[in-house]
Amino acid sequence: MPNNGMHKTGFVLISVLWVTAMLTVIALGFGRRAALERRASAYALDQAEAMLMARGAVERGIIELYNQRYMRMLLPEGQRGGDHCGQSWAKKKNLYTEGYFEKRENFDNDEAAYIIIDEDRYINVNAADEKILEEVKSLKRPVIRAINARLNRAGGRGNEEYQPFNAVEEIRYLRGVTEDNWFGSKNAPGLKNLLTVWGTAQINVNTASEEVLSSIPGLKKTEINAILRYRAGSDGVLYTDDDQGFEDMNDLLTKAGLSESGSADWGAYCKFNASYFRITGVATRRQGKVRAICSAIFAAGNYIQVLDWQEKTLGS
Repeated sequence: MPNNGMHKTGFVLISVLWVTAMLTVIALGFGRRAALERRASAYALDQAEAMLMARGAVERGIIELYNQRYMRMLLPEGQRGGDHCGQSWAKKKNLYTEGYFEKRENFDNDEAAYIIIDEDRYINVNAADEKILEEVKSLKRPVIRAINARLNRAGGRGNEEYQPFNAVEEIRYLRGVTEDNWFGSKNAPGLKNLLTVWGTAQINVNTASEEVLSSIPGLKKTEINAILRYRAGSDGVLYTDDDQGFEDMNDLLTKAGLSESGSADWGAYCKFNASYFRITGVATRRQGKVRAICSAIFAAGNYIQVLDWQEKTLGS
């Protein structure tokens, strides 16, 4: 006869094994979940830390910009000069190397930096003369008509139907704008590097690119070359530490060797100071795998006014 005691013992043993296996699976599941949550928390912490550092970088840029404007106001009006890329504000600043953030061991190969760029170096699509827009190679006539329709130029700014562009990216989605028009091609630079929605109708000739200067009606190629040659400084390369600038139109005519009579055609489109700036702060964690970007637009007059503020995080 079968031994009932042995059967019972075997059943209990199997049950215990099944329960043990189930508990092991559950424990492993909880352990894995806890590990994932721990990694997610660490990632969220890195994101938050990077974003706070990016914001701090922008705030440091604001201080530099304010100090630069304040120190200029202390100078006599005839000695204030123009805004150009050889000045301190136009240099990218690394907050680690400058001692604003402590470089900890786990921050190796990460950065926390900011850069200031004046928006006056671009063409303000909301305010620019239509003659300037017509000189931009990447802007075809149908697109210019679409821009005029949006701005209702016939009615002017006081018209109720006046609708300025709020972001330069809106231009990309106008009918007739191709990928080559927006990003650029071998034959023409991209609109994303030429246009802005901030600033005035004038262009800062101290910081504008050759392509933007080429859009100024009446400004000849030889005159553009003379302006860029002086701006490039002794190394002959633009946007480096030895860049130079012009204080005003008389200073430009003298230093670039241009005739006063010729400037009558294009002088009204030019300026030599910047009023609108973009400060971009970038901070990374995990050796660049997590990146936070903070970008802000400021109007710089007697005080600094925030006009736009955008933030985003990237990475995995």
